Amino acid sequence: MAKPTHRLAFKFSPILWSCFFLTINHVSALQTTCPNPLLSPLSAAPKKSPLLVDDESDSFDIPNLPWTHQPLCSTSFSDIPGEKFCVFSSASYNLGAGVSFLTTPETAAGLVVAIDRAADHWLARRHFKPQEEFQHPDLPYAIISIPGKGKGVIATRKISRFETIMRAFPAVIADNAFFPREEEDEAGVKFKVTEGGTRKATPAGESVRARGFVKGRKYYQRALEQLGDRQRVLNLARSRKGEMHVLEDVIRTNAFGMTVNGRDCKGLYPEIARMNHACDPNAFPRFTSNDLVMSAVATRDIMPGEEITISYIPLGMPTSYRAKSLGNWHFNCTCALCTAPAEARDASDSRRERLMELFYAMQDSETQYDALVDWTREFIELAQVERLITKIGEYYQVFMKLYYDKGDPESAKKYGEAALYFAEIFSDPEGGFCTSLREDLQVVEKVLAESKAKSG
Repeated sequence: MAKPTHRLAFKFSPILWSCFFLTINHVSALQTTCPNPLLSPLSAAPKKSPLLVDDESDSFDIPNLPWTHQPLCSTSFSDIPGEKFCVFSSASYNLGAGVSFLTTPETAAGLVVAIDRAADHWLARRHFKPQEEFQHPDLPYAIISIPGKGKGVIATRKISRFETIMRAFPAVIADNAFFPREEEDEAGVKFKVTEGGTRKATPAGESVRARGFVKGRKYYQRALEQLGDRQRVLNLARSRKGEMHVLEDVIRTNAFGMTVNGRDCKGLYPEIARMNHACDPNAFPRFTSNDLVMSAVATRDIMPGEEITISYIPLGMPTSYRAKSLGNWHFNCTCALCTAPAEARDASDSRRERLMELFYAMQDSETQYDALVDWTREFIELAQVERLITKIGEYYQVFMKLYYDKGDPESAKKYGEAALYFAEIFSDPEGGFCTSLREDLQVVEKVLAESKAKSG
């Protein structure tokens, strides 16, 4: 089929935009449709949970558990009868900087192994003082004051593409149950939306924010108090001063979305959080579930003195969508992409809209093979121009499944191997994305082996 010369007449809904720009919910068995997107590209596979400990345990001093404080628990954060959420803290974590978890006892128990694994990183690295002004001469970056941006991170030497710039350890990981959203229905009645999507009406005269401020304050305060280095958290930026507890404000302003042992959470990594936003960033945050480490990986070469940036929003969005998404951080983006001349911004927006058109057209069951080949080539060229390298692994996974469905396992294997290569650089090697890619590649390789055996 010849490559179409006209643009595809797609009418995009917000749901379709979300499915394209947020990380694809990767599944195995070579499926090609896009289900509900994940909240974040950071994902951790559930782990087997060891001994549970909460505030009702007869003995808190249990060997091999990292907690240094008696947990503080409550059932008021859950929609499930009897389900508890607790504050678990380890003051010895990260060479005394400490960490607090606001989560279920089951989830906390499943983190014990990851906490132990992180210790190897502490001992192997050159630890630097909590004071951010102190910079170790061997570090490839420095945290400094940047005019108009507050604190930021700059490169102190050349950093090569795909190099790990820093490894950071969490100060707080909090379950999303601690952060209910407030919305209004068509009649203007406010209701709370819980993690699972359940709606709960807000009593008359009482806002979700006011109720959450009273209910959660004690738990946020306990989580903060039990950290060994509280200033590591308190020095971070806040966007809603006075509206809520300081720790909740810091988390909402600086945390990363992630999935920990099957629970959607927010992770606060203070050093990574010092990296400012850019819509065309030169670094990408990667979470690894087996040790709870957040790494910043360079997406291209970074020169000495250049600011190191990450994106606070999903990559690949046109200008208007980026501006709306960045509203949560209460600033207008002044990155090179957003302040480029109007003609350059329009050209970038056009390429990004075309990427989405192609993405869905390629997955149409009636798409012919020749068109798929042409569109794949066009898609890759556009993605390279827009420097969406961190999403290439996701795109290639879809290509693998599409070519497999079209009866071309050779091409499917090529794209699957490329997808895994990029996935292992920018995502959790033990997470669901890489796991599903390996499973799919095994299916493709089995088909190719069987085909070769029959032809031989």
